[in-house]
Amino acid sequence: MKSNFFLIFFTFFIFAINSFGSANGTIAGDVYEVSAQFTQKKAALGEIVNLRLNFNIPPGFKLPDNAEIAGLDNYDIVQKKNLANGISIDIFVDKMENIDLPSLDIYLYDKNDKQKVLKSNPVVLPVESLVKVKPSENLLRPAKSIISSEYGIKKVLFIILLVICVVLVIITAYYFIKYFKSKKSDHKVPALPPHINALNRIDSLLLSGIPDRYGRRGFCFTLSEILREYMGNIRNFNALEMTTHEISGAAREKADLELLKILKKMDLVKFADTFISGTVLEEQVELSREYIDKTKPEEL
Repeated sequence: MKSNFFLIFFTFFIFAINSFGSANGTIAGDVYEVSAQFTQKKAALGEIVNLRLNFNIPPGFKLPDNAEIAGLDNYDIVQKKNLANGISIDIFVDKMENIDLPSLDIYLYDKNDKQKVLKSNPVVLPVESLVKVKPSENLLRPAKSIISSEYGIKKVLFIILLVICVVLVIITAYYFIKYFKSKKSDHKVPALPPHINALNRIDSLLLSGIPDRYGRRGFCFTLSEILREYMGNIRNFNALEMTTHEISGAAREKADLELLKILKKMDLVKFADTFISGTVLEEQVELSREYIDKTKPEEL
């Protein structure tokens, strides 16, 4: 009798947990139904990394073609693709910070548009700096390695006199160059307006035509620099020193959205060495001209 009572109580307890834990499609406690992991073990600025979300779709529910995923708003998603057992997401690394993803929410729907939320585990991908520094090389050398204790007083005085002469020559040269620059500045040609300067630079870039496949990466570097410099001249932030992600957060004008699309395409070629055809590159140049014409100051 007692065993039957215990069995009934245990069955009721399990049923209550399943009923309350799955309300509104959410998951109770710290149970994750989605396994999230990066294909790579580490990344660098400009790379495209792959995030795999592995899970089984519950019976009666469907994964939309463009699945809703909460938690990726601050990242540049290049591609998102549904798989038989989950979702594959390509992320463009545009910051020198580790990719620290929180627990993601994946939304599913049944035929009655009832929603269910699947939750993933948090995951972190280290982003390594491209600059390699050996701490041992930054240590100060002792004075003995610079001036030998075997030197006599005459040799030390000679070195001091030589240093003084070099300093005097440098100071004389500095003032000599400064004098001639001041003379030339009196006849300096006025600077061109930003839009004319940008269009002239684009014309110079196209002087030899669209380069072949192996020269298009350098072409994209120069075109991106021209557009960033122009944007910095007409907006209240230094776009030339900012990443595309930082520019997207600072841009406030509607016209700048078209420029951001161009800069992202250029970044994929610059940092990820993505192939871009000559036709597409010509289209980006024409779109760049249109953006400059649309945002140039009105002529008086």
